[in-house]
This record gives sequence, structure tokens and C-alpha cells, in this order.
Amino acid sequence: MKLNLKIVAATAAVAMMSTGVAHAAASVAAGAATYSKEGLTLAGTTPVNLPIITVTFGNALTYQDDVIITVPGITSVDAYPPPANLVTCAPAVVGNPAPSVGYVATVNGGWAFRVTSVAGVTIGDTCTFGSNGATPPPPAAVYLQAQAASLANSSGTISYRAYRYQTGQLVDRADNTTSLTIKSQFGVHVTTALNATIDVYKDRLAFVDDETVGSGAGAANPDQADTLQFEPTVDANGTVFDGPTVTVDSQTATIGGDFNWSDTAAPAGTCFDSGIVAFAGWSVASTSNCASLVLNGPTGNTTNDGYFYVPGNKILNPTDYTGSMSWKYHYGSATGTTSLSWDPGIWDINGAQVYIQYMPYGTGISRIIYAANRGPIDADATADIYYGGSVHQCAVGAVNHKTVNELSGAIDACVAGMGVTAGKVAILLTFTAPDSDIEVYSAYNVGGSDRGTVVNTSNGRTFFYGTGFPFTPPL
Repeated sequence: MKLNLKIVAATAAVAMMSTGVAHAAASVAAGAATYSKEGLTLAGTTPVNLPIITVTFGNALTYQDDVIITVPGITSVDAYPPPANLVTCAPAVVGNPAPSVGYVATVNGGWAFRVTSVAGVTIGDTCTFGSNGATPPPPAAVYLQAQAASLANSSGTISYRAYRYQTGQLVDRADNTTSLTIKSQFGVHVTTALNATIDVYKDRLAFVDDETVGSGAGAANPDQADTLQFEPTVDANGTVFDGPTVTVDSQTATIGGDFNWSDTAAPAGTCFDSGIVAFAGWSVASTSNCASLVLNGPTGNTTNDGYFYVPGNKILNPTDYTGSMSWKYHYGSATGTTSLSWDPGIWDINGAQVYIQYMPYGTGISRIIYAANRGPIDADATADIYYGGSVHQCAVGAVNHKTVNELSGAIDACVAGMGVTAGKVAILLTFTAPDSDIEVYSAYNVGGSDRGTVVNTSNGRTFFYGTGFPFTPPL
């Protein structure tokens, strides 16, 4: 059916409803309903029932005034021909005649109705849009319906508006923002995050403290274990949904970071020979690599307790781990995917580290590398030399307190021990001292006269480094 409504924009004066008499506050109520966003999306144009909606009128309406119910954003399904119990009304005062409101047609985001009782509607009268089946035939429940995919993207607000016949003047209104909930079936919660501190006094082969929580506390060497507990959900933690829901086909957890410590067997360069313990029901996928752990898991809600177990003979690096959880699912023949980010945690270190991005070697080139220790304790330094796809570690000596210490000779000896005579290396220096106490100057000299300063992660830091205040760059 077609509807010709003359609706004008409401103004501040409309708040008085222009009736010349006082009126009560209108209200629109509905039964609580929760929908799966993924289920609605895959269901497409399938009609989905809305909960029964009840309007309590806050102003008197006259014969043929227009009553509009909308859920902004939806594509409404036409209820024509209307069932007998689509709209049922009751008077505000027992004994008074009940008003009547009839269905007209769909409008943008909803449905249009019209007052059909000659006496109109009295303040406080109510009308219910949709029926629980207790009223006269048809006996089955009747609901207003929306196309599923459109409901997935709606605000979930139920709005009621009443307009004067012919003039289109807004004379009554109400909104409900709490009855409709549209939420994802999927989520992930971290109960215990990775939080170990790499110990420079154990040569970065283990952690400062023994693990004391979760399954990692039972490891043979608890200072080599760090527990991770996480809980993904495929039904919004046991939510009972109204309308369509999807069926999960696969669930995958991906954790990004440095996993070179898990490369403990031949062939070299293949990680996860060991190190991932427990996580019952999950398996390390073949797509995992030394920068990304991929776990394939069951398709239901899971509560997972496992731990990373370092071997005790591999150097560990501070790592801020990143996580994503992904699901594949279907509804009927339609399929979909959803991914969420999560934070597995971080490994920090109880010392200072400075990374020198490059240092050249060759005929006529010399290095200038100094470390200043402004702190009160003497520190030891080690150098990890990166060259040609491999890394080699050497001790480079003491870095005494409140002293500038030359490291060039020890680093050159370490590089020479690798057989490097020409080319560029990268250097990671580690100090058994607080991070804020150490500064490193790095440069090289060509032919005794051309000095090139190398900006490292120490002399490349801002004025705010070590002060405890974050640096926010200007806009």
C-alpha cells in the first residue's frame, strides 16, 4: 500500500504539542530482545521478529491522526494484509471505550498506522503493536518484522511519533533505547597476560621471578615459564539470542612476537620445536613461524590455561606481544568471518638495551662507541652482533658507574671473531643497569677525518627519556 503523509519538521515549539492543553509524557516500551550481529548479517532479507511494542500516549489524538513506529536504519517488512491482532488498544480509564489504531503501510525504517476510532485517543491510552496470541484470532503470535541484515546495522532505538492528520504537525513522541540489543557472538578475554621480566643477570636466558600462577607455576623450572590464560566466546558468554545465530566452523588464535627462543632442534630457523605447553584442545598450526604463533582451537567457548616455556639456553628479547582471534562461521549456505584484536601481554627486561642500527667495517674505517653510566652501580655489557642472517654474542666488559666507557675495541674483536672484515653489522648492547642510567654514543671514522655519527636508540631518544613523562609530538 502507498502512504501519503504530510510530515513537517518538529521545532522547539512542538514540545508543547500545540494542543492548547497539558499532556503527560508519552512512552514506548518493548520486551527485551538480543540479536546476533553476525546472524542478522548472514540472514540477509529474512524477516526477523521485533519484540512486542507498547505505546502509552502522552497527548490526545484525533480521528485519522498518523502514528509512526520506527527503528531507524531497518528495512521494515510490510504487514499487509494486517492480522486481526496486529494492534490492540486499551483505555486509560477502565470502563471507557478502547481506542482503535489501524495499520496503513511501511515507511522508511518502520510502519505507519492511523487512529481509526472516531472518538480519537485519550491521554494515557495504550496500544500494543504485535500480540502474544492471547487476543482474538489469529491465535498465533504476531510481530512487526524487519529484514535481518538491516537490523544488524540499526541503532536499536524504537521511536514513536504522532502527527496531526492533514497538517502533519508533530503532537506526541517517545523513544526507547534499551529494549533492542545487537551484539557480536564473538569475543576474547585475557585472564592472565604474559608479564615476565627477562633477567640480564641470568644472561637473558630466563626470567627474574618464578611463575606463581596458572599452569606455568608447575613447570620444572618456573623461572623459565610465563602463564597465559585467555577465554574466547562464540555465543557472547552464553547469551540467549532472539533470531538467527551463526554456527562456528573454526576458531584461531594468533600471537605475534619474537619466538626465536622456541627454535631448539634441527633444522635451525624452524620455531616451535618446544615451548608451548598445555592450552588443551589447541594445536600449533603449520602456518606458524618465528614471528607468529598460530593456534587452531575448538569451535565452542573455551577457558584456556597454558604457558610459554623458554629452554634456558636461548637468549630472550623484550617483546610486546600482539594478538588476534578469528572465527569462520555459517548460517545456512552463507559464510562469514570475524576477527578481534587482543593483548597477550609483554616481556620486559631488568636492564638497559641500546640498538645500533648499523656500523660499517672495512679498510680505513674505525668505530667510536662509548657508553656513559650515570648511575650508582657498575654494570656489565654484552653485544649481540647481527650479520648475514645470524647473531653472535660477546661480552664487552664493565661499564663503571658515573663513568664514560669505551666499548669499540671489544666490539671490534667480537666482529672479527665472526670472520667479518667488510660490510655492515647491527649491534644490540645490553647492560646490567637501569635503562635510564645508560647512554651510548656511536659513530665511525673513514680515513681518519670523516666522522659519521650513527643515531642509535639511545642518542635518538627525546629529552623526556628517563624523566617518567611521555613525549607527545606537537600537531
